[in-house]
Amino acid sequence: MSSKNVIMSFMTRNKKKLIFWAFVIIVFSMIFKGIMQQPQIYANKQRIAQLNEQIEYEKTRQAEIDELSQKVNTDEYIEKVAREKLGLVESNAKIFIDVSSED
Repeated sequence: MSSKNVIMSFMTRNKKKLIFWAFVIIVFSMIFKGIMQQPQIYANKQRIAQLNEQIEYEKTRQAEIDELSQKVNTDEYIEKVAREKLGLVESNAKIFIDVSSED
């Protein structure tokens, strides 16, 4: 009897057992792979949470920028900046100078 015939007769006699063990090996390998990927899954979930926080921060920041961009074009804002940054005053404004602190 050749080795090919021996293998074929063994396979036909033990076909159900071979299928069962092949199935068991596949299932355990899938479980093992899933367990090995748990740290990576956990790290990815943390990264997603960080990115979501960053998205919320950027949305808030964008809203503030939009609000500021609307204010920038108003006369009140231009006057405020002229007073604070440039020291300008309106033509009819009263200016008070504190002379008590001069030495």
